[in-house]
Amino acid sequence: MKKNLTILIALLLALAVAVPAFAVEFKYGGLYRMRFQNNNNLADGNNDLNDNNTFFDQRIRMYFEFVGSENLKLVTKWEADFIWGNQGSGRHQGGRIGADAVNLEMKNAYIDFNIPGIPVEAKMGAHAPGAIETGWVFDDDASGMSFYTNFDPVKVRLGYIAGFVEDPASYDARIDDFWAEVGYSSGPFSGKINGFWQHGRDSQWVFAKGTPIEILTPTGLVDRFTDVQNNDMFDLGLNLGYKADMFDLTINFVKNFGSFDYGTNNSGDYTGYMFEAWGNVYVQNFAFTLGGFYTSGDDATGNSDDMEYFTYPGGASHYWSEIMGLGTLDANVAGNPMANWHEGGYGAADTPSNLWTISVGAAWQALEKTKLTLNYWYIGASNEVIASINADGTVETDTSIGSEIDFYLDQDIVDGLKLRLVGAYLFASDGYSVAANDDDAYELGARLQWSF
Repeated sequence: MKKNLTILIALLLALAVAVPAFAVEFKYGGLYRMRFQNNNNLADGNNDLNDNNTFFDQRIRMYFEFVGSENLKLVTKWEADFIWGNQGSGRHQGGRIGADAVNLEMKNAYIDFNIPGIPVEAKMGAHAPGAIETGWVFDDDASGMSFYTNFDPVKVRLGYIAGFVEDPASYDARIDDFWAEVGYSSGPFSGKINGFWQHGRDSQWVFAKGTPIEILTPTGLVDRFTDVQNNDMFDLGLNLGYKADMFDLTINFVKNFGSFDYGTNNSGDYTGYMFEAWGNVYVQNFAFTLGGFYTSGDDATGNSDDMEYFTYPGGASHYWSEIMGLGTLDANVAGNPMANWHEGGYGAADTPSNLWTISVGAAWQALEKTKLTLNYWYIGASNEVIASINADGTVETDTSIGSEIDFYLDQDIVDGLKLRLVGAYLFASDGYSVAANDDDAYELGARLQWSF
């Protein structure tokens, strides 16, 4: 046995010496997250209907990098998440007795390299290009190519995204995205200007997230934009920032451009827009916040051929409040329809449209490892939404969605393990749902998370 062990060690040493200088280095990391939550009336806004959800869920992400040199690496990221006790296989499935599940997802797989001779970093494959306009335009994983260069104080990013290819043999049904961003940062000032072109061709899929195909008219919702063709949308965005020791300011603005054809000999333009402004003031262990956003909506007449709602390209994602904006508990895991277009005539979740908000908040670093945060949101509709539907099919409208209060307690547990407790309550107004009587909504929960 001792002789065999000696031979094995000698072989391993010989292999180690024989390994070439260009051997690949291996790196790894990841994230584990477990959440508990109880929520009510997030989906229907009516106590007479049962949409109370109580569940645990968890997510694990595993990151593996194969590094050839400082100029070349291959990155892979994998993810598995599910609701505890859920049955079946696939995304968000598994964890029942026996716990086995076939739900491992490929999040990223891409090559990352520096182009010789020029100061450009390239990423090619399924990757996260990086947030554009803090997610108002894009913030997701995607297949494509991204290029980054730094001419300090100017940085340039540009790329291509394969947005949607249902049939490789059908050119007209696919969606390709092209984007570019130029940023400037010097001292406390920063600014970015970006452009995003969603070349939708004849695809209607571009209306799927954050924007309705149906539009609100005095007699209800009408399916207006059908059989969409020549669908091209352009986003022009501007981000400005100022950061000092005691305060910071942020402004975002995005304007929709472009056009589409629909139905028989009809055409329209994208005319929507959004504006957002935030300010934070820091005083000793306190931080005070004031801000809000405005997203355009339809004029409720149904006479315009234009898409007046602020419209998002696929891949946009901007989280804001806890209940209406998904927040920490990300309640669409429970199947919350707010993640899509709301039947009353507005968009919520991470793609708000036809909404405006004002928010004030304060955060207190009570102890070195303990932080308390309280935020208030008023949420209104930019243009009227359906508040209730009468027996004859006509509708009552309103412009108030509600007021939301969000509370967070953040606690460092041990060695990077963090706990967040969440409590949120929405005082619903008539525009929150299409029910005749809108009932309040709430969320209670906790998140335990470790990044490693």
